[in-house]
Amino acid sequence: MQTIPHTAARQLLHLPPLYCPIDAAVHPELDSIERDSRAWLDRFRLYTSDIDRAWIIARHYPEAMARIYPLGITDRVALTARWLHWIFYVDDVRMETATTPDKLPAAIGLTSHLLRVMESPAAEPAADRTGPVAAMQSLMSSVQAVATPTQLSRFVEAHRKWFHAILWGMSNPAPAGLDEFLHLRMLNAGGAASLCWSEITTGEEIPGAEFHSPAMRALQESSFLMMALDNDLLSYNRELLIDGTTLNIVMLLARLNDCPPEEALRQAVALRDRLTTLFLRLREQEHAGMSAAGRAYVADLAYAIRSNLDWGSHSARYTAVAPRDQLPPTDPAPIPLTLTDHPSDPSTEPVPCPSIAWWWQQLHA
Repeated sequence: MQTIPHTAARQLLHLPPLYCPIDAAVHPELDSIERDSRAWLDRFRLYTSDIDRAWIIARHYPEAMARIYPLGITDRVALTARWLHWIFYVDDVRMETATTPDKLPAAIGLTSHLLRVMESPAAEPAADRTGPVAAMQSLMSSVQAVATPTQLSRFVEAHRKWFHAILWGMSNPAPAGLDEFLHLRMLNAGGAASLCWSEITTGEEIPGAEFHSPAMRALQESSFLMMALDNDLLSYNRELLIDGTTLNIVMLLARLNDCPPEEALRQAVALRDRLTTLFLRLREQEHAGMSAAGRAYVADLAYAIRSNLDWGSHSARYTAVAPRDQLPPTDPAPIPLTLTDHPSDPSTEPVPCPSIAWWWQQLHA
């Protein structure tokens, strides 16, 4: 049975205002999307018990995707909600329980198998009609019916990056410095995989030269890292209460700079605010020259940034600290969250981390 260790109240942190001048939105068919995803969840039994199912429902995964894709084609946004149930089952049940180097070979085998199913759903028949492989085959059959070959290729590549980062983190669970941590965190939070649905939900395809341009990559990657850091901020208290061993941006900065958690939190918020400033300035700079598909994609990146905060601050994934072998709280208190139009650090100078400093070089003087 999981136990929740005692943690002194003084160790818990209160989030300062976060810079996010981005409007919220939600898909008008959220209720039907939620009903569809719940039926699909039950069809493939993507949970380990009835209690686990209750936790999954309490996390409100369909809402997260309905906030990212408020303008998407309804039945395609429903596919994203199905996907989120699937990927969190794989991540929470199959991957988070295999976080040590000795389990790396099994994790490599699992991710390789899943990637092959994404590429060719009929290549490896599922041994069972339920479970993650059968669910992915069903999902990919639906995706293939509506996506272009380019969209499918980008879908698989986004997951390949995510799985690679998860395996990288397993082999090196304690990054030595900030640059390595930010590079890994940009990839292992799954931003690319979550946003590879954008073109599919709109039915648009971004021209290759535009999609792979340095400016578009900087927009993509800065938003992915920003959302990952926001996840760290939202989950800090919960992780501290549960085990206190998960490494996130606040804990890393406290260690690297030999400072108390309160100061590390201030530094982390300043960093994510600088990323927000970069994203917004680069979006404004590039907007006029983008294709309609590119503008729709960048709009979804912005919706995702805001969704991550609105959904995460009241999802049981971040708010509930009850043991997972008990039913989740029926009405957990949301994480107090204040959004502001003023960054705590408005600097447009590059962060001194080589793996991401080039993002700022895309800004015109």
